[in-house]
Amino acid sequence: MFKHIIVLSALTFAAWAHAEKWDLKALPHYQPQQQVSGLIRMGGVGMTGLVPAWEEAFSKYHPGVIFANNLPSSDVAMAAMIMGTADIAACGREPDLVEILGFTETYFYDVLPIVVASGAHTTPRGQGGSWSPVIFVSPDNPITRLTMKQVDGIFGAQRTGGYKENSASFDPNSARGPEWDIRTWGQLGLTGEWQDKPIQTYGYADTGMRHFFELRVFGGGCKWNPNYKEYTETGTKMVPDGSGVGSRDMLITLAKDKFGIGWSGFGQLSRIPGLKMKALALAKEEGGPYYEPTEINFQTKDYPLSRNCFMYLNRPPGMPVEPKIKEFLLFVLSREGQEILAKNGLRLPLTEKDLLAQRKKLE
Repeated sequence: MFKHIIVLSALTFAAWAHAEKWDLKALPHYQPQQQVSGLIRMGGVGMTGLVPAWEEAFSKYHPGVIFANNLPSSDVAMAAMIMGTADIAACGREPDLVEILGFTETYFYDVLPIVVASGAHTTPRGQGGSWSPVIFVSPDNPITRLTMKQVDGIFGAQRTGGYKENSASFDPNSARGPEWDIRTWGQLGLTGEWQDKPIQTYGYADTGMRHFFELRVFGGGCKWNPNYKEYTETGTKMVPDGSGVGSRDMLITLAKDKFGIGWSGFGQLSRIPGLKMKALALAKEEGGPYYEPTEINFQTKDYPLSRNCFMYLNRPPGMPVEPKIKEFLLFVLSREGQEILAKNGLRLPLTEKDLLAQRKKLE
């Protein structure tokens, strides 16, 4: 007879099920290269408890390491790195231009980005997890897929260039002319009542999600379709009471706009019971292949708008990573570290190829 009955909470069971779906056996086990000790200062975001969980597990291998955490938000990560108050900056987004300039004008070289996780496929409350954008249209819309060039044509506008990821150099290769603009559904091949109808665009105001969209779709440019309607995250301080500019308001409005198109996340959609929207497959290039916005396609990065989570380092060119920092990141980028991530149940683990590429940056 069993003396104890263990009852798993719904959250615990969900995390266990999430971890079980990923085959991480190909990832390298963590094998300490040396015993380390001392203080590691961590600044940025806790990634919904993931960073403290990594720290606790790492301490079992290296009990002499002490962590000092300041983890309120991704928005303080690069500031901590610039001011020298963090050894590692944990961040759920790419740095914006001001942050890049702040670092390079202080240290005269680039910050080192280490990808430690793939962004979330969905989120329980529609927030956090570096969720990946999904393109939504009305269920009545015949469109089922788009190329990234078409997404640019719909949401973007004529531009002379843009700032690529982690770069302070304006890149004219991101330029495009007005002939790329797609402003009616007929330009996408639709006929009948759709042919001459203007495309109304919806999405986010200036946030980390919008910056990611600009990097991936506009090549770092920031010029949008003039009819673009901006919203921000419902349930945050960015939405004034009664303003109607929250992401919930956007999705409800978009669902009623037969000729509209917008981008948001699956987590945001799930917060509105009964709301029906169609998510589009995307292709990186003309002719495909097209990838549905599924969890596995987010994890493999086949879906073009898949996001990453980072840990940034201040490493001078040609200099080795400090041993205790390197050991911690090797643990995060190991089978043991990624299993903790999978059990956390929000962000997605890295593929073997992506994980090994990040480990190589630490050499």
